[in-house]
Amino acid sequence: MAATANEVQGGGWAQQASFYMSPASVALLMLNLLDGLFTLLFLQLGVAEELNPVMRVAYEQSPLLFMFSKLLIVNAGLCLLCLHRRLKASRFAIRAGAVVYAIIVVYHLAFLAHLLSHWPFGA
Repeated sequence: MAATANEVQGGGWAQQASFYMSPASVALLMLNLLDGLFTLLFLQLGVAEELNPVMRVAYEQSPLLFMFSKLLIVNAGLCLLCLHRRLKASRFAIRAGAVVYAIIVVYHLAFLAHLLSHWPFGA
């Protein structure tokens, strides 16, 4: 379906295709970034291993590629969900993703606390 010039100027098509990020979307982006940073830290320290085969390959190539890939994959999915935010399933998926990443970040924090309580390693 193509938009006419009047629809674009009048806001018909443009309003339908607007991009809005809810607080849950912003939370998902920030939590994904924290997950990536914590994972990278633990991988660099040698106290964890990446279980996701796609991300493991990216990390083996380069830590920078690992972070870029992690952020790109989640951001691309989130963009699609935000563009279809009128669908209840999209809004649910964004909120569910934010909850899942919140749980992952809490796990990372607990693991970090455990590591710090046993610092220095091997002593």
